[in-house]
Amino acid sequence: MKLLLQIVLIFILVDILIVGYVVYKRSRRRLPEKVIQEIQDKWKAIIRQKDQRHAIMDADKLLDHALTKMGYKGSLGNKLKQAGARFKNVNNVWKAHKVRNNIAHQIDYKITDKIYKDSMLHFKQAFKDLKIF
Repeated sequence: MKLLLQIVLIFILVDILIVGYVVYKRSRRRLPEKVIQEIQDKWKAIIRQKDQRHAIMDADKLLDHALTKMGYKGSLGNKLKQAGARFKNVNNVWKAHKVRNNIAHQIDYKITDKIYKDSMLHFKQAFKDLKIF
């Protein structure tokens, strides 16, 4: 009975250590100041663009770049799934990404001022949630 209790306690301790390690690794996904500054500078250039379609495409690429620098792997869609808990409203980030996909894959996709403003606000909030802005 004592041996069984010791084995169970060892397994519980190992589980606690594994969970602690995973939480530690996830919380370490912070960007160096140099990378943060680079992303902020690129964002400023993006919002100065006249072409709304290109601005949305570039904002999406910049978010992908930021998540890559944070250690997330795969397509932006996969990165959003992995990092979803970091965003206050991951659905809004998905909406902005879907607008980018519509621009990329639909020849006659129309960008209204509202779609543009909403998408750019969603991207900006995503960067805030990642502690870049």
